[in-house]
Amino acid sequence: MKKLYPDAKLIWVDAHIDANTPASSPSGNAHGMPLAYLSGIVPLHTHWKCVDIEKDLCYFGIRSFEEDEEQMIRDKGVLVFEPEDSKVEALQQIHRDMNAHFNHTKDSKYWISFDIDAVDSAEFKSTGTAEGNGLSLDFAYKFFEKFTPRTVGMDLTEVNFELTEGVQRQQDEQTFRELFEFICDQVNQPVYDQEQTYVSMTSSKTKKIDI
Repeated sequence: MKKLYPDAKLIWVDAHIDANTPASSPSGNAHGMPLAYLSGIVPLHTHWKCVDIEKDLCYFGIRSFEEDEEQMIRDKGVLVFEPEDSKVEALQQIHRDMNAHFNHTKDSKYWISFDIDAVDSAEFKSTGTAEGNGLSLDFAYKFFEKFTPRTVGMDLTEVNFELTEGVQRQQDEQTFRELFEFICDQVNQPVYDQEQTYVSMTSSKTKKIDI
């Protein structure tokens, strides 16, 4: 992503900070360490250092983390939107805050990393690390409606229907199917700024249209 879109930023939507190191992780599970490797906190290969945590990253939904991780993002001034602040009616202000933090234009680009455990466990349980007090599905839909057309790519992780059964599993399967189809529907949607200016995803030109 960084080679093709060097100015693109990373939106990390997750219940967890995912920047543990082998020294700070109680479990030692590598799936809690991806940002530590991608940012070079844990050296692996020099070409893997593709995320500047201070400049490239913002979080949505984090609520379960180690003290070292929390201190790191505080020290580096990472932009964090807590679950209680991630409301549908706040999305316009959230986007303004992101643009200000990243010094972005209205035609900014993002990569979205979406871990399903960012969603409150009351609304989706088929994941290995379900957490309460998370993002609502209503917010998730509006988030994707807002940001998917602005993305250069995304990943969606930690869905595991083997961890639930019966009615719960059926509900989660339906929830995920509808959410995934909605995301796909947003991929080729046009982007509008706050002045209702159409911003093409394939051209730097803009034009005014009535909507």
